This record gives sequence, C-alpha cells and structure tokens, in this order.
Amino acid sequence: MLLLMGCGSNETKNVVPPSTQANYQETLNAITEFDIVEIVNEDEILVGSTFYKIDKHTKMSKSNNQTLTIDELQPGDIVYVENTGYIMTSFPSQGAATVVILQNDSESLKVSESIRHFFVNQKNENTISTSIKELTAESITLHFYEWEIHGKKYEAIIDRATNTSTVREIENEEAIEQERRNKEMADAHPEGSTAGHITAIYENGFRINMADYTFSDIIHFNNDLGEELNKEDFKVGSFVSVEYDRLNHDSTIGKGILSKLTLLTKEENPEVRSWIQSIIEGNHYKDPVIMLSYSDHYQTYYTIRIADLNDNTPDTFEMKYDIESGTYSVTVNPG
Repeated sequence: MLLLMGCGSNETKNVVPPSTQANYQETLNAITEFDIVEIVNEDEILVGSTFYKIDKHTKMSKSNNQTLTIDELQPGDIVYVENTGYIMTSFPSQGAATVVILQNDSESLKVSESIRHFFVNQKNENTISTSIKELTAESITLHFYEWEIHGKKYEAIIDRATNTSTVREIENEEAIEQERRNKEMADAHPEGSTAGHITAIYENGFRINMADYTFSDIIHFNNDLGEELNKEDFKVGSFVSVEYDRLNHDSTIGKGILSKLTLLTKEENPEVRSWIQSIIEGNHYKDPVIMLSYSDHYQTYYTIRIADLNDNTPDTFEMKYDIESGTYSVTVNPG
C-alpha cells in the first residue's frame, strides 16, 4: 500500500484571549478556531481525523505557559496543534506533532468539560473529526463523522447548563463533492488514477512504477500547487500522480495512456528523489522497476521495493534509505 504524504498547516493561532481582555462572545468565537482532542493514547492523540505522535521533540504547554504532558490531556480538551508538515493519508491520517498547546483559560475548560461529557455519553462511539461549529453562552454545536471514509455526518447541540444533547444526521457536503469528482474522473478517465515514481523517460511518455505510459492527444502537466509544468520538469525519481485513460497488465510492465501527470511537490523529498535516481540509473541492477514505496511517520526513512526485470530470478529487493545519514540497506526477498 502506498502511503502519500501531504503538507499540514503551520499557521500559528493565538491562544484564547482571557475574557477580561475581550468581550465574552469574542472569547467564545476564538475557542471555535481551535481543535478538539478525541482520543489520547500512550504516545499519540487523535485530533480531527489525524493521529499525531507525541515525542521528546514535541513542545507541549498550556495557554498560560505552564508545562504540559500527554498524561494530562483528555478527550474533549481544546488544543492548538502544529505538525511537521507531513501527513500520511491513511485513514485516520497520521502525523507528528511539533507543538501542542492546551487552552486552559476558564471558558475553554468549561467548554471542554461539556464536550467530554458528550463523548462519554453519546450512543454512537464510532465517530471522528469532531469540530466546534458554533459556541454561545447557552449551547455548543458540534459536527462529527462516522469512523469511515466519506461516512455519515452528524450535528450535536449541547445544552451547556445541563450537558444534555440532541444529535441529528446532516448532509455530508464533502462526501457529495467527492462523489461528484469521482464521477467526473470516471467519465473523463475510465481506468482511474494512481501514484508512483518515474523510473524511465521516453520521447512520448514515462515509466512510472510497473507501467509504461504514452501521452494521450491532450496531455496536462502540472504540480500539486496548481502550476502548469512541462515534460522537462519531471525527472527520474520524481514522485507523481497519474490519471490515465487506459491501462492493461497483459505483461509484467503494464501499458497505459497518460492524460494528466501531477508532480507531488508537497510529498517529494529531493534527497529521496536523488537516491532513487542513483538506484535506477546505477550499474548494480540491469533493469530495475519500483513495485511500491512508503515512509515512516517521522520521515526518518524511505523504503522502496524493486524488481530487476533482467536478473533471471523472481527475487525482489527491499531498500531502506535513512534520510538523516544518507545511507541505505538492502534486504533480498526470495521469489
């Protein structure tokens, strides 16, 4: 399974202003800008739809500058989280927190207590990605989802005086939009899409992992920032997403028609790209192809599995690249 890495937000938010420095509704509005802790494990917390690893490098504090440990965090807490900028798009997604600030002003603590009470007493515990949509002196409005990709979406309204709540299913706009996009892609590209590393560049196409693609009559080159690119912007080792009109695997290397190629600049590590290029263009393997690739939570290593199409054996090779040291190890997997 290929795990892609996306950029997280590092935009710093101010801590909730004490009510003595702002009017009450401004304080409540500020609280809605923060995130909610949903699960606390030994070394990670679930916030939104992402499990964030907490380690010795994570700067943890309370909004009044007191120290904070993961043992002090509870579901329902209001927090601000910064991450490394790399998020694994598994489900739930996974990242590493660089900063965690617990909002412990008096009003945030009251809101947290009401949300914690809701978590404990809600009938459907299989939920994720809880967020505060509206906060008043009288009530808290939460939105959350089923624990599955594009699952049902719900709204809960908590009475802050009694901590009683009502829950109703609401329209999942994100799932509807994704369904529309999937249909649009299926209509334009009947076969679908995939992602991988470029391992060969041809006059009219690329080899990407285990498939050779030739360009369609209308080919689009761009990056994940929305910028248009040229064929020359793609290198051996580049990490790309592929949209194709046709792909068959009648032979070891598939054949496809490429309609759109996107350079995944947010996920690509230049050091990893150069290392992959050295493997593909080096002399150790006669005709290497990449079967799959993956990384760890903290981006400390990157692993590719390759096959040599001309070594007359069914063996594959697991190659683990240590990003910090720039060295790699090889494990042979007999066929």
